[in-house]
Amino acid sequence: MGISFSLARPKQQLSSIRVKVSIRGANFFVYTGKTISPDLWDFKKSFIKSQVGNPTASKASKYLRKIQMDLTDVFDDYRFGISKMTFLELQAKMHEVVGNPKSKMIKENHGLTIQSKTAIDFIDHFISDCEKGIRLSPQRQKLKESTIKSFRTSKGYLLGFQGHSNLTLNINEITQKNIDAISDFVVNIKKHSLNTHSKFMTDLNQIFKYAKENKVITQAQFAELKFDTRREETDSIYLKEEEISEMYQLKDLPSEKHEIVRDVFVAACFMGLRFSDYSSLNLAKIVNRRLEVIQKKTGKKVTLPIHPLVNEIFTKYNFRLPKIPNNNEFNKLIKEVGALMPSMQVEFSKQITYGRERVIITKPKFQWIQGHCPRRSLVTNEFLKGTDIPTIMSISGHKSYKNFLRYIKASGEEFADKLEKIWQERYAGIS
Repeated sequence: MGISFSLARPKQQLSSIRVKVSIRGANFFVYTGKTISPDLWDFKKSFIKSQVGNPTASKASKYLRKIQMDLTDVFDDYRFGISKMTFLELQAKMHEVVGNPKSKMIKENHGLTIQSKTAIDFIDHFISDCEKGIRLSPQRQKLKESTIKSFRTSKGYLLGFQGHSNLTLNINEITQKNIDAISDFVVNIKKHSLNTHSKFMTDLNQIFKYAKENKVITQAQFAELKFDTRREETDSIYLKEEEISEMYQLKDLPSEKHEIVRDVFVAACFMGLRFSDYSSLNLAKIVNRRLEVIQKKTGKKVTLPIHPLVNEIFTKYNFRLPKIPNNNEFNKLIKEVGALMPSMQVEFSKQITYGRERVIITKPKFQWIQGHCPRRSLVTNEFLKGTDIPTIMSISGHKSYKNFLRYIKASGEEFADKLEKIWQERYAGIS
């Protein structure tokens, strides 16, 4: 944030002196109406050179100092004033201070016209552009269906807010006050967790950025909006290898569907895949006990070695897995399988933020089992057994070391056991 002087055309014989105003990543210029020879300009200090005995330069310097102070007062009023000023009002007031009635910005502020469009209509347009491949990922690729699905969910939250508040929001009229109210609705009324709120705010940010790029909203409006995308690390379970083995050895499951879900879940614990990948495996691609998978979420290709237990499960189904239930049904069935395991009867506490308060939720461990557990299980088990991190990341497909670390769910006691084992191996034979 700041105010600085510069020359509009420093390579010309005479150049206009302008003021650059920077705030929250947005910049605009205010022209002073004064011109000067670049020879008289100090480019390091961004001001007129000291000219002893030159009354014209001295007069111009005094004028610039005065408007600098006046503009700073307006700037401070925008940042700290009791009555909140919009970004457009800030621009207009600064032009008024300089007194340039021909300023393009002042003309725009007398009659700023952007076609009004409801927020929901624009989100529909945004989603449609994502589906058609008009809006691409930062890698210039079509967006994954899972990403577009998240935008549809976010649209639902906004619809819920409008119904709850009896409002219809236009995209080019939304203010920070509206964003804060929507945020409160998701957290306090819908009772969603901090991480769900973070994903929603991230989606909103992308939607508004697209609106700015398509000139549906102004740069000034976008610069005023802040989206709280803070998230938290949560305590999620993983299954130890002995627990995975216990699950696989269960007999007399309630139904054939339970057995299929159990088998696929166990196999996934040695593959480190997401549900979207392990629920649609093409086992015909296994060559020399290796399976190549292109991950649906990231598009990254990983090569998976086939663990002996995984090979046993695949052989059981003649290397053609049955149809896997959808994610919600899968999670329900695997919890029911977990409920049959003695080791899953212990209580597990999870700390999570709901309604802007950190709460502790305690349930039997089997109730925390869901389709993403296998990915955490592979990463954590291999890490604790000493497999080097680059090898684990190549199997799990993690691109970021930071994201990889989030999947290690070992307890403090397990880390202590790991270090003790390292010490024992390091100092073996030393008296």
